[in-house]
Amino acid sequence: MSDIMQEISTDIFTFEILRERNALYIDKTGYVARMVASSSTSYFLSRPRRFGKSLLLSTIKAYFQGKRNLFRGLQIDKAISDDWEQYPVIHLDLARGSSLEGIEKIREKMSSEVYYAGRELGIEIEKESPDQMLKVLINQAYEKYGKRVVILIDEYDKPILDSAFQPYQQETVRMMSTFFQELKSANEKERFVFITGVTKFAHVSLFSGSNNPTDISRKAEYSSIVGYTEEELRSSFKEYIDIVSEQFGYEQERLLSKIKLWYNGMRFLANTESVYNPVSIGNFFNNQRFDNYWISTGTTRMLVDKVKNTPFKLQDFAINWVPDKESDKYDIENVSVEDLAIQTGYLTIAEWRNAGDEMNEVRYDFPNKEIRDVWYSNIVGLTTNYTASEYEPLIIKMRDALNENDVELFMTIVERFFSGIPYENAGEIGEGYFRNQLRTLFCLFGIPNQCEVQQASMRTDIVAQTRRLAVVFEVKCVEERDDESAVKRLLSEATKQIIDKHYTDRYRNESDEVHAVSIVFNKKTRMLVAWELAE
Repeated sequence: MSDIMQEISTDIFTFEILRERNALYIDKTGYVARMVASSSTSYFLSRPRRFGKSLLLSTIKAYFQGKRNLFRGLQIDKAISDDWEQYPVIHLDLARGSSLEGIEKIREKMSSEVYYAGRELGIEIEKESPDQMLKVLINQAYEKYGKRVVILIDEYDKPILDSAFQPYQQETVRMMSTFFQELKSANEKERFVFITGVTKFAHVSLFSGSNNPTDISRKAEYSSIVGYTEEELRSSFKEYIDIVSEQFGYEQERLLSKIKLWYNGMRFLANTESVYNPVSIGNFFNNQRFDNYWISTGTTRMLVDKVKNTPFKLQDFAINWVPDKESDKYDIENVSVEDLAIQTGYLTIAEWRNAGDEMNEVRYDFPNKEIRDVWYSNIVGLTTNYTASEYEPLIIKMRDALNENDVELFMTIVERFFSGIPYENAGEIGEGYFRNQLRTLFCLFGIPNQCEVQQASMRTDIVAQTRRLAVVFEVKCVEERDDESAVKRLLSEATKQIIDKHYTDRYRNESDEVHAVSIVFNKKTRMLVAWELAE
């Protein structure tokens, strides 16, 4: 690596430090110029965690502090030629203002965050409730500097997300609502407000009343305000691409295709360009290794708790089309696993189509390989009794069995896997539940698969297929714990269905070897109680 190459930082999200160190910075200041010149003065942006929101706020902060020397050569320096006026900036990071130790600890940390924001402006505030401290700070900053105040709030919803499913959840929501009411009440004293978070929650005063912030989360002109576009990746990381291509022995286009498969795919609005995860890209080029980097920064606790506490049935997002309409504010008590998965970045808009009457329909799917792998790995950990050290060897053995076309060994291991699914975590039980659990397994060890495959007038439950091997599964469920006669009858029905409807015929020209398997699960025990090859 040459001395003149700009360093890629994966742990510094302060614009001023990056520019002073001449570290690599992807220029997003054109978006800032557009906002500060607009008639709107209050903005909201929702994006997944660790996606560039903090750096964006730091960039806005440096602009309003008048630090023009940091912006030389960037888009905003060319777009705004006037003198840059300095304003008092209140910058709050509510990720620091959150806690997992209860409402009093949250209140204490929120108060400390406001207190230290005041000290940065040379203003000492007595510690009391967070809302009263914010009110005092805005008033004193306005009076001290004789100018309207800029307010930047990062991760506004972190205290709410952390309190989900806790006894103090509603009290936290009320406290945050009161806090943001003070923000809205001081509108005439504010020059510019920018707030980020993962999602929009109902019952928070920030999104109620007359002076709501302009939500740019789903505006096409801001779709790439964070994350890296394809052009940004190719141009800004060109020297790194050269080095890694040589290191891997790849042609550059092959490397770029693989990087895209792993880290691209985030799209927040239909008919817009997808973007790369900046944390993953930085770590990939620094480490010169494909790996799951984004998840190491932490999964939203509420999503994890929702999966644990909600009757959970993995949806087949790849085949569902839904109207593309901007979601309303979410109720923290009723938000679905699917909505949270979209908001937190596990699912994104994969395709869209015109449904007439100026309405689009969209299909959600996992953005890329990194997130798909992490999602399925988390599901196994949350819906079974297995730890990663226990289920990963099983996955390896199952993969090896399929590679050897040993379907009997594979099914023996599948039986063992289902013995680890606990009763209390299984949720709504039916054939669909077990189909989705099977599909989870196939995705974990990289076998292409589909659920409910339509063939003429019939529909197969699940198909796992490679060029060498295709396995067609027909799933049945028995109601009673020890009803052996019902198990035999269902097994016979499944096998007859496979044979009579020729489920395997279409795959014989696509794979070297084709098998069909009849499976019976027990709803009461959650066990795989019988299976047979249906040749």
